Amino acid sequence: MAYRPSPSGLARHVSNLMKGNLVKEAPVWLPVLQQVPPGPSIIRTRPASDNNITAQTAAEQAYTSQQLQQQQQQVARSSIRHKQKNLRTKPPRPRAIVYPEDRLRRQFYKDHPFELSRPKVLVESDSGKNRTDFSQLILPGMRLYEIDGEAVIKYQLHLMTNENMTERQAYAKATSEFYELRAQQEQEEREARAKMANALNTFSKQTQKALYHEEQALIKGMNGQAF
Repeated sequence: MAYRPSPSGLARHVSNLMKGNLVKEAPVWLPVLQQVPPGPSIIRTRPASDNNITAQTAAEQAYTSQQLQQQQQQVARSSIRHKQKNLRTKPPRPRAIVYPEDRLRRQFYKDHPFELSRPKVLVESDSGKNRTDFSQLILPGMRLYEIDGEAVIKYQLHLMTNENMTERQAYAKATSEFYELRAQQEQEEREARAKMANALNTFSKQTQKALYHEEQALIKGMNGQAF
């Protein structure tokens, strides 16, 4: 492998060449390089953690940090044998952005895949717009169709970070309340469809009766009878 000198010594090296008359004119980039010197290496230093923790509260940050520590311990156990087999340095890659609800989201949609195919209401009401309070699964004034899988995940995360529940306990509580709301929503939809069917049936009978009287009137008119 060829020797790569430190980039920080490039300006000094060019200055020495100019003093020895090996370079007649200074390069145009030399003043800029002297004012803004480069780092000691062209290879970026690898961060202590490959994960970029982004959380909304201190409790979420603590929960995410605990999960990352467990992952790092598992990686450290198998890193020694891996380094012995792969001595070549891998190029640095962008850090992964990790949110505390990513794991909860994967588990929820794995157990409820049909929630992904449920239509999403794009028209937001005042109750569900920019919602930040997930202390309850459904807030006062919200409609049942506004509760989706993302609300359940946020509610589960709230139970874990603020109610000190385990992941399994919070998942059981959040999904049980979600099932009750879904059953209530389906019951209201069935009642609405039944009312619509009755209204259409009544309207159909009235329409048939009106057509019958109109047909009788036309027949009497053709026969020259008075109405």
